[in-house]
Amino acid sequence: MYLIRKLQKHHENTALKLLHFYFSLRFKLGKVDIPYFELVLTTKCTLRCESCNNLMQYFHPKNQYTCTIEGITQALDKLFTAIDSIQSIRIIGGEPLLFKDLDKIITYLGKQEKLLCFNIVTNGTLLFRQEALHALNACLNVEVHISDYSASANLKIPLKREALINQLNTHNIPYYVLWTNNNSSWWDPGRIYKRNRTKEEIICNFKACMMPCVSLMSNEGITSGEKNIAPSGALFVCPIASSLSRLRGLKEFEGDFINLSDSNLKTRIIEFYAQSFFQACDYCHDMWLEKKYIPIALQTDKILEIQNTTLCK
Repeated sequence: MYLIRKLQKHHENTALKLLHFYFSLRFKLGKVDIPYFELVLTTKCTLRCESCNNLMQYFHPKNQYTCTIEGITQALDKLFTAIDSIQSIRIIGGEPLLFKDLDKIITYLGKQEKLLCFNIVTNGTLLFRQEALHALNACLNVEVHISDYSASANLKIPLKREALINQLNTHNIPYYVLWTNNNSSWWDPGRIYKRNRTKEEIICNFKACMMPCVSLMSNEGITSGEKNIAPSGALFVCPIASSLSRLRGLKEFEGDFINLSDSNLKTRIIEFYAQSFFQACDYCHDMWLEKKYIPIALQTDKILEIQNTTLCK
């Protein structure tokens, strides 16, 4: 068994080295390849998990973000024009099945020759509408990922995981269940608030995190007076950063994101992936500390508030 594991590790390392060489060579040839990003359709959700890593627990009904199909495809058009390939896109929320034009975004992504594959992650509380099922069935490069929240101690609404699986099986749509069990736990993201670190400390926090979860949002929901900052939407370092842009406004995080209306977008993308300082990283806890684990998907009735002081510690 030890020998098998050692061989598997060797093959994994060899594959990673080959991929690194391949993309390094493409970069030297002037090609820009994005490995992965998360497409945020809405911050509305059927659940309110107290420790949601995408900060849905901080959104009030009055400041929710939901894109339009016109806004999100305009943002994606800009991005696809500037890059040479995207390996994978994950459609997220909130709960993406709440997005009324989900079928249209599935069809749009399915037609993109520069995109290798994409998936939709759902919390298993809703079923797909018929038009979305038809769109999924017509795509060859899509998969549905179903989160298993059955171990949560206080869900407010019933899970429909089995009915959802039957629905996908009936329409021959590939899916994957992110199974958990009664001993499952989440990594605790802690409270989100501005910690007033130095620039050097923020860089340290970013390097300790290094989560490959770049996040794209359209221009809908940008606060008054900021509409010219990113008129075609923006690409953020992570979903926490994209949510903060809606909760606190884009101006605070200028330089943190890629403005998809940038006239030199390809160069800006290269610069973005080389950055080590993002102001949004000042809102997360100390990533270099040992991770704490908490019960999965505990629900809260409260709308949490993002503070602007280190007194929250």
